[in-house]
Amino acid sequence: MKNRVLIDTNVIIRLTVRDHEAHYLIAKELFEKIENREVEVELLDMIIAEIIYVLHKVYGYTKDDVVMTLKKVLNYEYVVVDNKVLIYEALDIFGTKNIDFADAMLCAKKNLEGYEVMSFDKDLKRC
Repeated sequence: MKNRVLIDTNVIIRLTVRDHEAHYLIAKELFEKIENREVEVELLDMIIAEIIYVLHKVYGYTKDDVVMTLKKVLNYEYVVVDNKVLIYEALDIFGTKNIDFADAMLCAKKNLEGYEVMSFDKDLKRC
């Protein structure tokens, strides 16, 4: 069995932003191991949401850049997320609509699985 690793927000942030060289090199090495099929990592939904928030709100990345960065990470064969199809749909919605990622997840679930969404948030009408 491959080594399995849960990765935190800061691993993706350091890899993307490269604002701490030692951490960047460690994150880069991890992703080289992923490419070489030596390790499998899992990204939890809440970590993905936090990555989006940090890149977009703290570092000022555009929504397009955030979506592109995360899709690049998710395209690795040995990066595992629960319901990758739902995450991709939510990223597409987040990137094209004026809503946050949590609302995009609700919209994605509605679109893909036929749920009705109950909310007082007017942004959800943008689904």
